[in-house]
Amino acid sequence: MWRSLWPTIDRFSLHHFRYIVNQLREIRVVDKRNREVVLDLLQSIVEIVTYGDRHDPAIFECFMEFQVLAEFVRILKIGGNSGIEAALLQYLSIMIQNVENEHAIYYCFSNGYINSVISHHYEFDGGDLIPYYVSFLRTVSGKIGRDTICLLVKVHQDTAISLPLYDEALKFANHGEKMIQIAVRALTLNIYSVADEMVYQFLTTPTASAYFSSLILNLKNKCLHVDAIINGVKESFHEKKRELLSETDRILDDFYYLKDILCIPEQRLNKLVTENIVNMLILPMLLTLLNNRLSNDTGLSAITCLYVLCRLLQVFDGTNLVNVIGSAVLFSFMPPNVTDAAESVVSARLEQVNGLAVCYQEGEEMVDLQHEGAENFMMNYVLKHSLEFTELSSCFDSSPLENSENEWGGIFSCIFSRNHSLMLGSLMLLFTVADSKDLHYQLAAKIGFSQVKTASEMIGSTVAGHIQKIVNQLLKVLASEPPLSVPILLHAAWFLRKLLVFLDQKLEDNDCHLFKTSYEGSCGRLYEEFDRCWFDYIPDVLKSEWANCKTALEESSQSKDPFFLLELASIQNPPSGSNTGPAFDWQRMVDCVKVFVLHLQLKPFIFGGDPFDNPLANLKNSYLAQSGKRYPSDLSLASFGSEVALGSGIPCKIAFSGAGTRDIYVIPIAREISGKLLLVERHPLHSRKGVVIAIAPLAGLDPKIDEEHPTWLLVHLRDFEPRLRSDETKTLDSHTSLPEQGRWILGFLSAKDCKAAFSVILEETRKQRSFVENLVAPVLEEKLFK
Repeated sequence: MWRSLWPTIDRFSLHHFRYIVNQLREIRVVDKRNREVVLDLLQSIVEIVTYGDRHDPAIFECFMEFQVLAEFVRILKIGGNSGIEAALLQYLSIMIQNVENEHAIYYCFSNGYINSVISHHYEFDGGDLIPYYVSFLRTVSGKIGRDTICLLVKVHQDTAISLPLYDEALKFANHGEKMIQIAVRALTLNIYSVADEMVYQFLTTPTASAYFSSLILNLKNKCLHVDAIINGVKESFHEKKRELLSETDRILDDFYYLKDILCIPEQRLNKLVTENIVNMLILPMLLTLLNNRLSNDTGLSAITCLYVLCRLLQVFDGTNLVNVIGSAVLFSFMPPNVTDAAESVVSARLEQVNGLAVCYQEGEEMVDLQHEGAENFMMNYVLKHSLEFTELSSCFDSSPLENSENEWGGIFSCIFSRNHSLMLGSLMLLFTVADSKDLHYQLAAKIGFSQVKTASEMIGSTVAGHIQKIVNQLLKVLASEPPLSVPILLHAAWFLRKLLVFLDQKLEDNDCHLFKTSYEGSCGRLYEEFDRCWFDYIPDVLKSEWANCKTALEESSQSKDPFFLLELASIQNPPSGSNTGPAFDWQRMVDCVKVFVLHLQLKPFIFGGDPFDNPLANLKNSYLAQSGKRYPSDLSLASFGSEVALGSGIPCKIAFSGAGTRDIYVIPIAREISGKLLLVERHPLHSRKGVVIAIAPLAGLDPKIDEEHPTWLLVHLRDFEPRLRSDETKTLDSHTSLPEQGRWILGFLSAKDCKAAFSVILEETRKQRSFVENLVAPVLEEKLFK
């Protein structure tokens, strides 16, 4: 190529650098014919400048003397349709990224050359130019500092009117490619971190600050999309869940980005961003909840509002946003008929919440937030006015709860809502507020079940006196007939356990009766599973679910993902599907076990006992002891291809697709928890032995003699394989398959043989079921009171 024609001298020498620059200066047009030559020249210049920055200062002196950056700009302008822009931007990015000398960086940003590259008119339609351009912008932002950012600002009469680096980057803020979005956000954070007084004045102008309101508006649109997914019709819940996870991940990305902005120690920026978050996002959502509406004027549902507020509190730690939300939530905890004044407050919640926002703004204007003690002053000021807005300073400490839960307004009425998603979501918000380490101590005292509290604070609590009613409501959820969905029961149990730990006192007789009823119901439903097709897995599922439920119930409020609220809302209108078959039966059995285990783990908190005691430990030890036994000639240990005796086998025929009809022997065998139906083919060399060609579990066979063909025995197979074990139905020969999936049709020589096989299968299944029942019985029969 062109490089082979260069003089054979040191390619990193000053002389060679001058030679390359002169070659570039002679270029008058760039087209497809000389494009590669120009790119080679640009690449060589970047390589030599990067080398000179570390080893030869004279090279960069020459770089400045020849105004090489101006040549880059010139080449960019004459590039036409040559497609040189992407490579030129890449070379510039490499050079700027690798230059470390502060003097060199300062020069690169002066004279407007970088701004010329940034402001050049690019044809972004199609192609891959955008990633190179945004990468270049991000690289530039990574090199700017407080002393150099002013070089990129366009000024008119001592006022910043434009920052091309920032303005052009924001055009790609909502680009569909995630990596481009990440690069733009990294660029903005770099600018915010090093901006000087002039730049901040520009960033807070209406034109530039529109970015923050646009950011919140896009965030709200994502929330609306979440609602649309929940209410949409999908083929499966898993498909809907996958879309919800994707959209909520995008919302979380926005939250963490906003948090990064608020972590920058600049009061004007923090105020601007906080005002947008509070006014455009938090207040409309709070108004939806405080006015007890299922959706707000923008169509955003209460469930999505609760999810977003909970997530926001979990992400925005170290900010006063928790106190804004906490104040609004707390001051809605009041009976509408306590006083006439309170009634007027309920009817004017809009003014109430807006007043809180005004207080925060006034407090910020009255005190320097950087000054020691400013935060305490700020919160006392806001809380004082919060009490004025609600006119409830006396009600909080003296008013008894004499009204039924239906008469309570605001978010408290949501806790007693018949909509279980709304109830659990309201509790989740309340718990998240209470567990926040940034919650003001006065608000924590009012909420009542905060982690840090004193006895006097508990006495004056707004909510603590009503915890018994919330506990009663949760117990009603557990004891509902017909039973509610397992996710609802699981999360209700989580809230119940948290409240029981806080309550630290005996429940009323009515509440104990509710739990006893619920506990007995869970036992009864689990007993029913012994007559169904997955009874052999019950001991395994009991052990696995004990660990799963323990982990779920012990999760903290700050780490608990409120995504479950969206799942519950989606489950309320599940897509139509089959409610039969082994997979459905499996899930029903697992759900029954899970609900029973939840009751076992809640029991110590209600009736006393060691919460760390595991009643399944004895079951586990017994199971291991029994399963460790070995018996001579144990057919239950037979596997595919094993040679077994044919003595107890009953001859019959079965048809395999692709292999024709085969003569086999049927051998059902149960040993303790294991039960199998063996299909054995006579050994070609040993008449009294056979080879196992197929195995099916006894559980779920449900054998039936065909009414029209008394010599045919129909057995059903579990065509679903759980993850716990892998001993489900399989055939020895991978090239043969059963004639009908999920069913075997066994043809016997006579009706007598068919009945004999039917009886033996039932007997062996009974033996296996009896063993499992006896193994689990001590746990199911454990008394509530010891």
